[in-house]
Amino acid sequence: MTQRPSKRSRPGSVAGIRYRNFDPYEAYNPIPWQVTAILLALAVWGTVALLTDSQLAEPPPQIGEEAEQAAVEAASSPSVNGQRLFTAYCSTCHQANGAGVKGAVPPLNGSHYVLADAEVPVNILLHGLDGEIEVSGSVYNGRMPTFGHQLSDEQIAAILTHVRGQWDNQAAGIEPDFVAEQRERFSGRVSPWEGGKALEDAFGVADTASPAPSEEDS
Repeated sequence: MTQRPSKRSRPGSVAGIRYRNFDPYEAYNPIPWQVTAILLALAVWGTVALLTDSQLAEPPPQIGEEAEQAAVEAASSPSVNGQRLFTAYCSTCHQANGAGVKGAVPPLNGSHYVLADAEVPVNILLHGLDGEIEVSGSVYNGRMPTFGHQLSDEQIAAILTHVRGQWDNQAAGIEPDFVAEQRERFSGRVSPWEGGKALEDAFGVADTASPAPSEEDS
């Protein structure tokens, strides 16, 4: 007779020891409190970051919107309007009254650079300015953008004619042809003027920010 194999339960093994009726299970392992703390910290950080980003995404100040709108209107207008162009491109820094910002942006009202020979303000707008200058008794060391690639000869002439005749300023207006001459004169220039000293060297306008040479130096 053939002996039938006896029915056996599924064997199990733990540490090399085989057990009958072994039923595998997963032990209870709670999440360490350090991991929980890190997850909570990440959640708080994410919330703060979202709130910060939403605040940064707020629309710019109203004066920026007005300037942008003025730039669009000035660009689309068939006639060049110096006041509108000044509002669009200059008033945010130099202020609508030309007073500038103390310690940061020089004033245009009474500035000897604005009232100098027309070649000085024209070339400042065409090429920008980056360096120390003195205006109305205060020293500034900032950077003025270059507008030569952005504005036409007509637009630069209109802005400067407006600025040189506003507030307490009483200087002659500037024609687009003169701006074109200056653009051609310094056509090889690719960087801003390096402060008042560079303007003095190029145009003879007084650089009062630089100390006067002493008798020992002369």
